[in-house]
Amino acid sequence: EADDEKTPILNTIYFLSDITPLVESSKFYDEDVAANKSSLLSISWIVCAYINGRDKTSTTDGLAQSHVLPAPPSRQSILVVNGSTPQPDKEQDYHDWYDQEHGNKLTLVPGWNSARRYSLQKVYGETETASFYGFNYYDAENGLGGPEWKAGVTEWTMRIRSNAAKPNIRR
Repeated sequence: EADDEKTPILNTIYFLSDITPLVESSKFYDEDVAANKSSLLSISWIVCAYINGRDKTSTTDGLAQSHVLPAPPSRQSILVVNGSTPQPDKEQDYHDWYDQEHGNKLTLVPGWNSARRYSLQKVYGETETASFYGFNYYDAENGLGGPEWKAGVTEWTMRIRSNAAKPNIRR
């Protein structure tokens, strides 16, 4: 349940090992809409492919090879989803920033546990989208908005923001 006072207030996230059937056909989306026609005003699906991630418990270079989290988030945890759309000719700078600076800085925020990055593959329905999404999992008690979080805004961050093709989505 979202606490940012935006619509929709409820979102459901599924992590799949194979998104091919969802990308190649609208069959499952159409069935979902038909099955929920009487209870929902609208349904939108955003289908994304895994890029990489980080985990607090990782002993490697920090980039997780799997979209599967090492431990399920607690029911009280907070999931922050950021959607970014860099200008096409600035996309590599965006990925470098995320992998080399931004992702590392987020790991310093108290209560941070894991992050996963995805690229948009397909959208069904009417919804705002971005080219790339970062999912960050935090404990209920965390340092969002605190000094470690604010330290993540660097000169490189400001350049990435100025190179955006459209405003970020944050949920």
